[in-house]
Amino acid sequence: MKVVLASSSDIAQPILDALLLSQHQLIAAISMPDKPAGRGRQIQPNSFSILCERFGVRLFKPESNVELGEVLRELKADLVITIAYGRLIKLMELSLPKHGWLNVHFSLLPRWRGAAPVQRAILQGDRETGISIFRLEAGMDTGPVYASHRVSLKGNETYGSLLNELSLLAAPVMLTVLAQIENGDSPIPQNEDGATLAPKLSKEEARINWQKSAKEIERQVRAMNPWPIAWTTFNDKRLSVLKSSVRDLAGSPGEILSLEPFVIGCGEEAIEISSLKPEGKAEMSAAEWLRGSRLSKGEFLR
Repeated sequence: MKVVLASSSDIAQPILDALLLSQHQLIAAISMPDKPAGRGRQIQPNSFSILCERFGVRLFKPESNVELGEVLRELKADLVITIAYGRLIKLMELSLPKHGWLNVHFSLLPRWRGAAPVQRAILQGDRETGISIFRLEAGMDTGPVYASHRVSLKGNETYGSLLNELSLLAAPVMLTVLAQIENGDSPIPQNEDGATLAPKLSKEEARINWQKSAKEIERQVRAMNPWPIAWTTFNDKRLSVLKSSVRDLAGSPGEILSLEPFVIGCGEEAIEISSLKPEGKAEMSAAEWLRGSRLSKGEFLR
């Protein structure tokens, strides 16, 4: 098949690699336009665009759905595969490839439809998640599913580590789906029972509420790493929390219960913080930060 890959993230690399090595013809890639990034706000390509340039893949960066439609008419692809592309595809563009569009989604649909399925699964303490490859339609991740792959969660995954694991597992599943399409197999409609939404996370949602249980906060720390990073404040300065664990201790929410190790009271039990990033400084261990912070037991994080 003549395939186009649409993405704006390097999580698409395993699928890009697999397509380049397969019997299918990767005729082009599509990505979002370059945009300002970094402290200098210089115009830069996204990580997927850089990958395509490195591998010599023909790349288009349409500015609008109208331009996207023009690109698709020019390419005459059999299929478009999308993974973290970042654009809402309209019905007209969905209908242009012979076999439509496939989306690689990191959840077991219909659970966690939306922009942040990996983070929401960790936040809610799900015991499993996975990959769903489905045919795009007008609804939010509502299309029929060709294949899914289940992954058990150990309870120590971060957003970054789990996303990386799922992206690696997605490539062989995708190749299986391409064979299904060539064989004329039909996808299976989703069961609407149990459908849940996974809206995009905000930086404010990453703020730690010490009234919550230690288990909830520990999941929040993992779900927000590496973005947007769970945070709290001390002396009106932001303190980002990168690694934590639950301790069987009791104290008032936000109260510093111990300095060696660094333990904070929660609504239930307590949290030990082992890695953090003070405002304006680099990531460091809690022990390093405490040596210069002049904290005392009984003070509070807010």
